[in-house]
Amino acid sequence: MSGIGVVTNPLSRRNRRNPRLMDRLAYILGDRGNLAQPRDWAGMEDVARRFLERDIDVLCINGGDGTGHVVLSAMVRVYGERRLPMVALLRGGTMNTVAHALGIRGTPSDLLDRVVSQYHEGIPFRTVERSLMCVDGRYYGFLFGNGILSNFLQVYYEGEEASPTKAVKVLVRTIAAPITKGPLMDRILKPVRAIVTFDGEELPVNDFLGIAAGTSDDLGFGFRPFWAAPANLDHLHAVGIACRPLALAAELPRMFQAKPVKSPDIHNRLARRIRIEANRPIHFMVDGDFHQGGQVVEVTMGPRVRMVVG
Repeated sequence: MSGIGVVTNPLSRRNRRNPRLMDRLAYILGDRGNLAQPRDWAGMEDVARRFLERDIDVLCINGGDGTGHVVLSAMVRVYGERRLPMVALLRGGTMNTVAHALGIRGTPSDLLDRVVSQYHEGIPFRTVERSLMCVDGRYYGFLFGNGILSNFLQVYYEGEEASPTKAVKVLVRTIAAPITKGPLMDRILKPVRAIVTFDGEELPVNDFLGIAAGTSDDLGFGFRPFWAAPANLDHLHAVGIACRPLALAAELPRMFQAKPVKSPDIHNRLARRIRIEANRPIHFMVDGDFHQGGQVVEVTMGPRVRMVVG
């Protein structure tokens, strides 16, 4: 048996604003696919087992980056060494950074309609390969970050609806925090003190604004610090930010243009393994979803995934 499997996150902000979307997706999918809306990790693993039994060809994810991370983590655990189905991101979340980096545009219903039509008509999908990262031995995704990266996103998600305008406001307040000594100083710019190694080589500093990695070049809001990742599928692009906040702000235009940074205190390299060892539990994000790890967190290479882009 084969077909299309669709996972939708009913709790995403975008889906909550459009409660009739589920009916629309079910109508588009028809009887040639499987539509699921799990509410937790355990439920997603049950869905993954059902998709494995039915040998689906295409996995469609209706949610944002966090939903994609949860779905793909469950799929990898259930599928093991088996090849994952092709993955189509339907842009159903507040943050659709991974889809944006792949050039995917459109509404969830339009994107699913395109996938279903091509599948039924036997038109080959255009795909690109991307590698997943494995974080802490159990979380899979395309983007990892702690310190300033995860702290920024937490502030961004709070309060009013997330939007590009809000992102700019939070970014400006973050850049100004060292000067104004505002309330964001301790929240976003609190240093990460840790021993960090890239492929076993210890970085020469122990105080960081944050450690980040990506196998997708776009970190969000148009910034592409992981510019080397798409062309190097066997590696992740690792970044250790050990500069001062204003020095990081000076590098943002280069990150926006996907150019190498100039600061010697921002450590960039391709790697297959990152190890972070701190004297306290490490808080981090994977694809915009937040997790609390132990005092040691490792980021390694995961399986490759075929992403549907057309």
